[in-house]
Amino acid sequence: MKKGFTLVELLTVVLIVAILSGVALPQYRKAVEKSRVAEAQNMLRVLYDSSERLAGEFGYRSYPALLAAKSYSTSYGISRLDMFDESALPKSCKLSTDKMMLTCPNFSYKVNVSNGTKNYVVARKLKAPNTGTLIVFDRDDNKIYCQSSSEDACDVYGLDTISGISY
Repeated sequence: MKKGFTLVELLTVVLIVAILSGVALPQYRKAVEKSRVAEAQNMLRVLYDSSERLAGEFGYRSYPALLAAKSYSTSYGISRLDMFDESALPKSCKLSTDKMMLTCPNFSYKVNVSNGTKNYVVARKLKAPNTGTLIVFDRDDNKIYCQSSSEDACDVYGLDTISGISY
């Protein structure tokens, strides 16, 4: 009796591996994207909490009220927040020159974005897929939403959609 595998057995194994790869790879990519968005959601909450603490230190009930009272001075930007002074920025992240935006490898963050009626903490996706998608923390109801030009992006991230926010 000969030892080894027949050509049919080898082709069957290759076919099974190809099918499993075709199913698993897209699911893996979705899982990676979801984890990146979860990281952005955590950062949005940290920025929100830190900005509200800063407002409280100056006697204001909210960060947007502090900014309005201080004529939107860049002195009250991200670098002033207790978690984000220049020496303690998250790894690979940089502050913009006006100190109002934090740019990290996958997202850029703004601590106060207004659409005229509500105020948000916003993360903008910088890398494909779904570049430009906004992950939005609503300061009023403390919920996270998604604004994207792609219909599937918000579904993949498991977030409700929102519109009318300019970054």
